[in-house]
Amino acid sequence: MQRFTKRSDFPEHLPTTKTFFCSLCGATDIQKVIRADGTATHHCNSCGGDAERFLGWNPGMAQFFNDDGELVHESVGVIVQNPQREILLFKRVKYPFLWTIPAGHRDIGEDPRLAATRELGEETAIVAEDELQELFVGEIRGDSCVGGVDIHFWYAYLYHVKEDIVPVIEAEEGTQWGWFAPQDIPLVTLPVRYLLSQTSVRKLL
Repeated sequence: MQRFTKRSDFPEHLPTTKTFFCSLCGATDIQKVIRADGTATHHCNSCGGDAERFLGWNPGMAQFFNDDGELVHESVGVIVQNPQREILLFKRVKYPFLWTIPAGHRDIGEDPRLAATRELGEETAIVAEDELQELFVGEIRGDSCVGGVDIHFWYAYLYHVKEDIVPVIEAEEGTQWGWFAPQDIPLVTLPVRYLLSQTSVRKLL
């Protein structure tokens, strides 16, 4: 059975600044390393180990410990469709290295829809001219991120672009991208797979 990140995995006093802990030894002396294929891993200068994930704590990010003491990150994402009803996906260069939609974490106090609009602009340079349409709000367990957390509370939205565009994918996020018809969707991250499987979502696509 999968073990989820808990409060006991962190120091007694939580850091007041963004801190990354080695997933192997718990030290904070880690650095990102870009591999030959362009994907990212992390090297710990204390234990000498390499890992694709770290345990992160960011006091400015919307997150909480649930009743079981498990850490939950709050995430936002946008399914972008073109006039041909194809979906925009790009392949992440950081864990889990799969195709995904524009998405990220919500900041404390940030409106979820505005957070999704921000992530859309940051990751693709797409400026949403209309309000995003809400698709899904809820918890997705088993959604593993590079920051060591495997439960995310999602706010997912739909946005239609009025014409074919060429997104500018942020280099730190991904390199490959494409527009995909529903029957041609490649291997995507768990939350995207979950969203696309929901009847309520499919009716709107």
